Amino acid sequence: MRFFLRYQDQFTVIFFLIFFFVFIFFFSVSQKEWEPEQQKEYLYQVDPNTATAEELQILPGIGEKLAKEITAYREIEGPFNEHHEIMNVKGIGVKKLNTVQPYLRNLPSVTSNRSIND
Repeated sequence: MRFFLRYQDQFTVIFFLIFFFVFIFFFSVSQKEWEPEQQKEYLYQVDPNTATAEELQILPGIGEKLAKEITAYREIEGPFNEHHEIMNVKGIGVKKLNTVQPYLRNLPSVTSNRSIND
């Protein structure tokens, strides 16, 4: 069977095709590094003082058990005054708080129900 190109020419064409595909691959990978990181948009926010266990479960990293722990802690200790107080719940550390915090609403100043004269 006779080919259109000589053996040396076939080798050259194959070499350039491989070079072309490798160049395209590396160029496309390197472009991802050059693009500026886009700001994440958080489509929902949850109030940790009023959210139910089901609502807390939509947060990343919060499962059924941890959501129940948060609501149980809130019932015993009262509302959270600051986001970092959520770390008092067993199973929530700094890493999980940093993951969840963008999805938490700002907490209003919580005051005691007791009157000043009591």
